[in-house]
Amino acid sequence: MKNDNNFIESRRSFLKGTAYSVAGATLAAGVFETIVDTPSMAQDSTFTATPETLSFYPPFEDWDSFKELDGNDWKRGGSGRNGIRGEDNPDGIKVNEFMLVPTVCSNCEAQCGLTAWVEVGEYKRTKNPKDLFVKKYMGNPLHAGSRGRNCAKGYATQSQMYDPDRIPFPLMRAPGSKRGEGKWVRTTWDEAMAKIGKKMHDTLKVGDEMSRKLIMYHVGRPNENGFGHRVPHSMGCDGYDSHTNICSAGAREGTIQWANDDRNSPDWANAKLIFLQSSHAADAGHYFQQSAGYIADARRKGAKLVVMDPRMSNSAGMADMWLPVWPGTEAALYLHLANRILNEKDIHGKDLVNHAFFKNWVNWDQLMTDKEQLALMVSKGYMKQVPQDESYESFIEMLKEIYSPYTREFVIKECRMEGYGHKLDELFDMFIDAGDRISTYLWRAGTIGHRGGWMNTRSGFFPLALRGAMAGNIGGVGLHHWHVISVNGKGDAATEAGERPPRVDVWNEIAWPPEYPLSTYEMSHIMPHLLLDDEWRNKWKAKGLNSIPEKLAVWIPRMYNPVWINPDGFRWIEALKREDKIELAFNLSPTWSETNWYCDFVLPVGLAGERHDQSSEPTKPARWLSFKNPALRVALEKLGWKPKDPARATLEAHITAGLGEIWEEVEFWANIMVHHVDPDGSLGVRKFWASKEDPSRAVTIPEWYQAAFDKLPNLRKTAKLKYPDSKYPNYEMMRDMGTWLEEDHIFRPQERPLKKVGDKYIAHGHEYDESDVEKDEYGTLLVEDHVFGGMKPIGVEVDGKIVQGFHTLSGKLEFYCKWFAEWKWPEFAIPIYPRNAQERKDMVQLVTQVHHDFMQKDNEFALNTVFRLPYNIHTRSVNSKHLMEISQNHNPVWINTEDAKRLGIKREDPIKVTITDTVSGLESGYFIAMAVPTEGTMPGVLACSHHAGRWKLKNAVEIPGFEHKLGVMGLGAPLYDMTMDGKIGTLKPTEGLDEGMQARRDTWQFKEYNRDLDNIWWDGLSGSWQNAVAPSHPDPIAGNHAWHQKVSIEKAGPGDKIGDIYVNYDNNMKVYQAWRDKLTRPLAPGDKLRRPVHMKRPAVPLSLKAYSVDIKG
Repeated sequence: MKNDNNFIESRRSFLKGTAYSVAGATLAAGVFETIVDTPSMAQDSTFTATPETLSFYPPFEDWDSFKELDGNDWKRGGSGRNGIRGEDNPDGIKVNEFMLVPTVCSNCEAQCGLTAWVEVGEYKRTKNPKDLFVKKYMGNPLHAGSRGRNCAKGYATQSQMYDPDRIPFPLMRAPGSKRGEGKWVRTTWDEAMAKIGKKMHDTLKVGDEMSRKLIMYHVGRPNENGFGHRVPHSMGCDGYDSHTNICSAGAREGTIQWANDDRNSPDWANAKLIFLQSSHAADAGHYFQQSAGYIADARRKGAKLVVMDPRMSNSAGMADMWLPVWPGTEAALYLHLANRILNEKDIHGKDLVNHAFFKNWVNWDQLMTDKEQLALMVSKGYMKQVPQDESYESFIEMLKEIYSPYTREFVIKECRMEGYGHKLDELFDMFIDAGDRISTYLWRAGTIGHRGGWMNTRSGFFPLALRGAMAGNIGGVGLHHWHVISVNGKGDAATEAGERPPRVDVWNEIAWPPEYPLSTYEMSHIMPHLLLDDEWRNKWKAKGLNSIPEKLAVWIPRMYNPVWINPDGFRWIEALKREDKIELAFNLSPTWSETNWYCDFVLPVGLAGERHDQSSEPTKPARWLSFKNPALRVALEKLGWKPKDPARATLEAHITAGLGEIWEEVEFWANIMVHHVDPDGSLGVRKFWASKEDPSRAVTIPEWYQAAFDKLPNLRKTAKLKYPDSKYPNYEMMRDMGTWLEEDHIFRPQERPLKKVGDKYIAHGHEYDESDVEKDEYGTLLVEDHVFGGMKPIGVEVDGKIVQGFHTLSGKLEFYCKWFAEWKWPEFAIPIYPRNAQERKDMVQLVTQVHHDFMQKDNEFALNTVFRLPYNIHTRSVNSKHLMEISQNHNPVWINTEDAKRLGIKREDPIKVTITDTVSGLESGYFIAMAVPTEGTMPGVLACSHHAGRWKLKNAVEIPGFEHKLGVMGLGAPLYDMTMDGKIGTLKPTEGLDEGMQARRDTWQFKEYNRDLDNIWWDGLSGSWQNAVAPSHPDPIAGNHAWHQKVSIEKAGPGDKIGDIYVNYDNNMKVYQAWRDKLTRPLAPGDKLRRPVHMKRPAVPLSLKAYSVDIKG
C-alpha cells in the first residue's frame, strides 16, 4: 500500500463543511485510492486533483459554489504531499471556493463567452465584500459560438480588471485649465451627471432642428447590439457616430449592393475551400478564435485554405496557398476566376456555372430589360453590342464577353504575380473542386485599404455566386442578419413609455455630409474636418442646407480613441482644443487614452466582467447571443447583498467590493436621462428611461433585460420553465448562463415560404392583405411603404413558390445594382475593374491610391497598414500587462529583402517614411520607424500596422486632495513631447515605458495582483504614431478611409529617432478636400432625397422628412 499518511491525516479538515468538488466528479487514482472504500468518505469525496483534459469546466449546477486546489500550491506537490489546508493542517494546500459568473469578452468583435471565477470562500469567512476577487477568467462552455474557448485576449480580461493605471473614480478637467494640459480634479458621478445633464437639457430645450444635431454619441467599438443607438434616438437626435468608416465600410458597401445586408456570414466548419483576403478569420480578424476554430474543424476534414495578402500573415504561413498580390488589385483576380468559370467546362463537358442557383436567385432579368444600362455598358467598352434578346442564355453569353479580358496574363501583370502565375491555375482547380462549399469573409484588408476597395466585395462574391456558394447553404456563404440577435436596445416594454421612441426627423450633415450619399456608415473620420471647414459649410448653405452644425454642444466618445487611431490625428486634437467647436466632451472609460486626455470629464465605466450588455455576432449558421454580467455585483447579490438604489446597483456593488467607483452605461444613461436631462418630462425623453414599475426612478437592469429578452420566443419559453417563481425569469436565466442559442443550423432561409395566414401575408412582423400585395414582372412581391412612400418588397416568387427571398429590392442577389446606377454611378453597377491605363484614369474611383502606376522612383512603395495584430485589444486600450509584454508597442516596417538590399537597408535601421498623396500630390510628412527586411512581404510593398505606436504626454497625474498619483497608460505607451502651431505637428519620444513604470512599480492599486511590475523590461520605443501623418482618404462612394499610403523611404538622418513624427496637417486638410472635390458625385440641384431610403442607415431610425432635401442650383 502506498504511504498516503499526509493526505489521510488531513481528511478531517478536508471533509469539513460542504463536499469539495475540484476539477471533476470522479476520484483520481493514486493518493485517493486508500480512502474510496470507506462509504462515508466516498459519498462526499467528489474531488479530483487534476482534470483529465484542459477543456474541463465544472457542471453548470455547481457554478454558484465550486472548489478546487489553489494553482499556486501545485509547485509544493499538491494535496498528496501536504494535504488540504484547514484548522488541523495549516500547512496544507489551499482550496479556493469559486462562484462562476458568466460574462463576455470585450477585446474583439467575436463576443466569446467568459466565466469570471470569483473567489467567494474568503468572503464567506470574513463577511468583508472587499475579499471578493476575480481569480481568473475562463471560457463559457455553454456558448455555442466560442465553445468554452478563448484566445490570449480573453484571458487577459483579468489583467485589465486589475490594471494598476485604471481610473478609479470620475474625473473632471480642473477649472481654469485648458484641454490637454493634464490637470484634473476628482468629482462624483452625481456632480458629473448634473453638469453634463444640464448641458444636454439646455441644448434640447431650444427645440429647433439644429438643437437635435448638437449632441453626438460617438461609439467606436459597441460590443453590444443596439443599446447605444437608443441614446440619441430617445432624445430625438440624429447624433450617433461610429468608427466603421475606418474599419469595414468598404466591404459593407459591396455586400449592400449584392444583398442589402451588412456583411456575409460563412459556414467555415463545413467548407471545402476557405478563401481569405488578408489574414482575416484565421488569426487577427473577424471573428478571431471562433473563426479560427471552425476553420481548423474544416481543415481536419480536408478543406483547403488560401490566403490572398501582400504580407505573410500567420494565416498565410499555415495556408495551403499564399497569394501575395499587389494591394488594391484583388478584384482583378476575382474577375479572372469568374471569366474561367463562365468560359470553361468541367471534365465532362458541362458548364461550371451553377445555373440552377444563378438563374433563380440573381437579378439577371432586370439588367437584360434595362436597355439604357446595356447601352451605357457598350459605350464604356464592356461589350460590343446590346444582346439581341432578354433571355438568360443571352445574359450568360454577355457575361462571357464582359469578363473575357480578365485573362491569366492580365492578372499576372496587374497583380504583380510574375514568377508564380501557376498559382492561379492551382487556385482555380481548388475553386472548382470545392463545388458550392466555398467560404470567404470580405471585411477589412483590401476593402478598407483602398479607394474603390468596395469593388473587391462586389467582385469577390461574383465567382462564388456563379458556383452557387452564395446560396447560404452548408459550407458556403450566408448573410449577417440571418445569424444575429439584436435586442440590447429593445427593453422598451419595461419603461414608462412602453414603446420605442418615434423616428427622428432631422439629418445631421456632420455625420452624413451630402458628398457621400451612399456611404454605408457615418463619415466620422472627417468629423473635425467638417467642423473646422467654414467654406464647405457656406457652400452647402447656399445650396439650401441651412442647418449644418458649426459646433457640437456635447461630444461623447465611448470605446473609441479617434485622436490616436484615426487618420490626421493632429486635426482631431485641434478640434478638441477648440471649445467653440466642441463645447463639452466626456468619455465613458476606465482607462486613459490619447483622446480622453483632451476631454472635460472621464467617467469610469466597467470592462467586460463589470457591465451588462447583450451581444451577438454571425460566427456560424446559427443565432446565438452573449450576455455580459458584472461579476462582483452578481456574486454579491447571490450572497445576499442588496443595493440601496436598484437603478444604481452596479455602481454600488463595485464600490462595495473595492473595485472603485465603476459604473456601466445601461444604468448611467437611464439615470442621467431621468434625473438630469429631462427631470420633469417636458422634453419627452424621460418616459423612455423611467421605470414602468416605479416611474420615480430609472429602469433597472432586471426590468430592462426581462423585457429585451422577451423578444426571443425560445428563450422566453425556456426561462419560464426553468425559473417558474421568478419575477424576471429571462434576466435570471441569462445572468446564470451568459449565453443562449435561439436557432441553429440556419441554411437557405431565403427559400423559406413567405408566411401566409388566411388572406394575409406576414413579413418582418407586419401583416399585409393579399389584395394589397402586387407582383412585378420579375416576381417581386411589393406592398405600399407607409413610411417612405412608394412600394417595398416583402417576398419573391421563385420557381412558382412565394418565398422570403433576400433583403434586396428585387428579393434576389443583385449582380446588377439598379439603384446604384440611378444614384449617379451607372458604370460601376456591375462587378468591373479597369483593364488598361486609360480605364484606370476613367475609372479613377476604382483605382487604389497605391496602384503600381504611381510608383515611379526606386524608393517609392505602397505602405500596407491595415493588418491587425492578434494581441491588439479591440477597444484600443493598452491596459493588459500580459498582452503589452507580447506586443511591446512594437511596430517595425517590413520591407522585402531584395528591396532592402537594393537600398542598403539593414535590420533595425531607422528609416524615414514620407507620405505623399496621389490625388493632390501634396506631402503629409514623415515618421521614423525601424526597418525589418523579410521575405514575408512582396517586393514594392512595405508593411506597418496602424494599430501600434502609442504615446502619452505625462506618466502620471496628481489629483488635488487624493494621496496617490494616477498612472497614465504605463503598461503600453512611452512618454513623448508634442508641438503644434496650427499647421505643423511633431512628436518625439523622451522616455520608455519601462522607466516610467519602474518609478512607480510599487503601485497602490491592486497591489497583490501587480506585485510583478518590476518584470517590465520593454521600453515600447520601436513604433511610431503613423496615423497622425496619414491624411484622410474618404472613398468617394463607400465613404471609408482608404488606409494605404504611397510612401518614399530613406535612411534616417543623424538627429532622427525611431518614434519621431513630423506632420503638415495643413496639407492633410487639403488632401482630404482634394479627394472630396475631385472624386465624389455629391447631391445636385433637383435631388429630393439625401440617400436611397431602402439603404438602411444604421443606429437612429429616420422619417421621410429627414431623408427629404431640396438642393438648389
